[in-house]
Amino acid sequence: MRDQDVAEVHLLITLQRTGSGGWEHTLDFMAPGHSPDEDHTIVFISPQSDTNDMMRRRLVNHVELGLIHFLRDRGVFSDLKVDFTGTISEDEEDLEVSDPWNSWTFEIGLSTSFSGEQSRDNFRLGGNFDARRITDEWKIDFSYRQNYNRRTFRTDADDGTTDTDVFTTENQNFTSLIAKSLGDHWTVGGYSRIRSSTQDNIDLSIGATPSIEYSLFPYNEFNQREITLRYGILGSQYNYSETTILNVKEEFLWRNELTFRADFTQPWGGVYGWGDAGAYMHDLSKNRLNMGVRVNMRIVKGLSVFFSGRYSLINDQISLPAGELTEEERLLNLKQQATSYNYGGSIGFEFNFGSIYNNVVNPRF
Repeated sequence: MRDQDVAEVHLLITLQRTGSGGWEHTLDFMAPGHSPDEDHTIVFISPQSDTNDMMRRRLVNHVELGLIHFLRDRGVFSDLKVDFTGTISEDEEDLEVSDPWNSWTFEIGLSTSFSGEQSRDNFRLGGNFDARRITDEWKIDFSYRQNYNRRTFRTDADDGTTDTDVFTTENQNFTSLIAKSLGDHWTVGGYSRIRSSTQDNIDLSIGATPSIEYSLFPYNEFNQREITLRYGILGSQYNYSETTILNVKEEFLWRNELTFRADFTQPWGGVYGWGDAGAYMHDLSKNRLNMGVRVNMRIVKGLSVFFSGRYSLINDQISLPAGELTEEERLLNLKQQATSYNYGGSIGFEFNFGSIYNNVVNPRF
């Protein structure tokens, strides 16, 4: 139906990543204007090995099964046929699953891209490694990312020679997360991070953040509503590539961190908002505030609007190198540049009208 107000059944589908890298699909079937007893939920898993086509087929099959519930008073059961292709254990208890990996999953990736023309070319190389173990009680995640980017420019001189300039940027980032559940609303744990970045003037940075998080709603309701608040204290050792504008080459700093997340997924659309605030404890004027929101909302029949926005107040660029940037470093963004803010956003709408009965697929051209 184009107008959801006249639909007999609303279906809300949400997806979340599983610990093994697959997708958990939650299908909430709702009957507006009827008893809540009519509502029901189906949950199924698409493993990481599923192709997009296999995932679509699983989804269609479970949607069909969920809609059978609403046909029980329509007098059509005699026209339905069910084929069961699985097996049923005679044991009352669930069979114990033998997992030689003990819930650990791993991922290794390597990618490259290149482009060019007569006067210039670009080359990028990236790699990643992930190891994670996610259970109801624990979340353990180790991640490594590496990126190398090389840009080459060639200029023909008047004497027939060619001048070549090569500019490179490189960064490496290792993060780890260990979190322990303390019930439906509380989590404790911590992050750690090791990084280097030629763009950010960081030769090596090592830090750890003990944290505690509170969820306003039970964690198991995350697929429809979620509001969380996390507080942590970050201790980091910084070794800079060049002396900074604060005239230091290395230092150890403590930093307060506060993070807010809100996410609502409803039949009318969704709202996601976030905010991060942090300040160095030795000088609270060295702080940063990041905030953002994303909204996708149905207004009336056929009309939906969406918008997003983000804004950051930046007063903590402690790693800026002393001295002036060269023209190349500024134009090519080879080095971090001083700023007191940044922002971004988007806005738009969609309006659909016309036939709801044209289901023809024509792949020509």
